[in-house]
Amino acid sequence: MADQRKSARQRLVDAAFQLFSSQGVSATTTRQVADLAGVNEVTLFRQFGSKHSLLAAVMTEAEVLSGPDHGFDLAALAQAPIDQALREFLGQCLATLDQLSELVRSVVGEAGQFSADNSQAMGRGLQTIRNFIAEYLEAHLAPGEAVGLPPEEVAGLVMALLLGYAAIDGTTSGAGEGSAEFHSLWSSRSAFIDSVVSWLLSLRPPTDVAAISPAQLSLTPANTESWSDLPAPLVHEIMQAARKAGNQTHALIYVLLGAGVAAAEVPLLSRASALYDSSQHILLVGPQHRQVPLNQWIMGRRYGTYTKNPLTRWLKSRNDASSAMFLGPDDQPITPLRVRQLWAEVTTGIMSPTGEPIGVEQARATWCVEMLLRGLNRQELSLLSGLSVEQLDPLVQKAQARSALAQALRLDQQSGSASATLDKPGETSAGAKD
Repeated sequence: MADQRKSARQRLVDAAFQLFSSQGVSATTTRQVADLAGVNEVTLFRQFGSKHSLLAAVMTEAEVLSGPDHGFDLAALAQAPIDQALREFLGQCLATLDQLSELVRSVVGEAGQFSADNSQAMGRGLQTIRNFIAEYLEAHLAPGEAVGLPPEEVAGLVMALLLGYAAIDGTTSGAGEGSAEFHSLWSSRSAFIDSVVSWLLSLRPPTDVAAISPAQLSLTPANTESWSDLPAPLVHEIMQAARKAGNQTHALIYVLLGAGVAAAEVPLLSRASALYDSSQHILLVGPQHRQVPLNQWIMGRRYGTYTKNPLTRWLKSRNDASSAMFLGPDDQPITPLRVRQLWAEVTTGIMSPTGEPIGVEQARATWCVEMLLRGLNRQELSLLSGLSVEQLDPLVQKAQARSALAQALRLDQQSGSASATLDKPGETSAGAKD
């Protein structure tokens, strides 16, 4: 009997998920879905229009797929050593795919029949699962920083490996561990998982990670050679977009651009990290709580005062008990992945001068270049930014290039003014004499 406390739409989605997973999409009729959900078949078509649209909704709305933990016992995994936790996590992922084998086959086999809207919905469902894997890997492993891959890209590769394994396993034997007798790709499921775990562990920075917390591990600096700063008009456009996105997002973008805080450092910020009065606003950033000024002036424009700005407004508007400065969707401390997602949402449609999407590291690069242009030297900026003097070298060169451009523009303006003066009636320039 369907749970009548749920909406008709949710009951239909859950019923379709159950039937699609057990017997596939082709073998499932809309009448079967409606009967299991306890509604009229007309209601199904009114809600979704077709079976394939219902399948797209299943990928984004089914409780098992869209729930925060996706049915995983994350608390138990958190107690195990990293390598063991990763094996168990990947094992649970494959076990879930085993349960969804018919659904996976249908999605792959009938993809050519999907409309563009259906395909986009399927893509959003896969992104939700990818983000879940990324948050788990980032919280327990902090991969990617050493090789320049953000956690979501590592998670995408992991998801592709798992789906590939499931497809091969399902088409060669469908018998889990026994599939290896039909191919020589891996000796067993355990061997496959061990290989993926070994690869993931190799992504960690080459250091004694046993003595470092995940939070500290995620602060491994990226290659600043690839960083580029943003021009003032784009910065102000980003701030305007952030303001429309709500108090927290506005405050977050303000902190990224106004204090040069790295995405991996944001989860370490607490309410107590903000120290301000009428003459200054300072943030305590990173594991060592380095003191960083939160600028009220960003790229020539003022964004409030030391006591009244996007961050203070966000903190004063809250009525929760969390000590974290920024929160995720579940009211837990925000993750670095969520920071990057919010940055991506705000900068959607805003293109860099090179025509590429704007990365969150460009906020930090912009702040560093601005501080150098204001007069800080490398050693001083190193203390504030947490970057080494060597890592600042590429940004120093960018600041010098920006300074040279500004000087050239001033000279051009001065030349224009001089020419205008010399060209007045009755006045002749020295070079224009007969």
